[in-house]
Amino acid sequence: MSVEIAVLTDYDGYFEWLVKSWVDKKEEQKTPFKHSKIMITAGPYRSEAVTAEKGIDGNTIHLDFYSALRTGFGQLTEKDVQEIIDDWL
Repeated sequence: MSVEIAVLTDYDGYFEWLVKSWVDKKEEQKTPFKHSKIMITAGPYRSEAVTAEKGIDGNTIHLDFYSALRTGFGQLTEKDVQEIIDDWL
């Protein structure tokens, strides 16, 4: 089962591309998704590279990115990415 991705705010499609790459990794693992929809937002002045919040419907995960992450300010390690894939997606 794949998931629906809804992009509310992005910068040149960077975060949509990033999340799609995570979805592809999750599909390769052949483990079920925890949510059927992923909402993406990005903007300045975030305290974390990415935060996740479950929607009230229980089927949506909202990923909010620090916009400067795409230009090298802040980082997500391979371990961070794997935790996102395993715990949030």
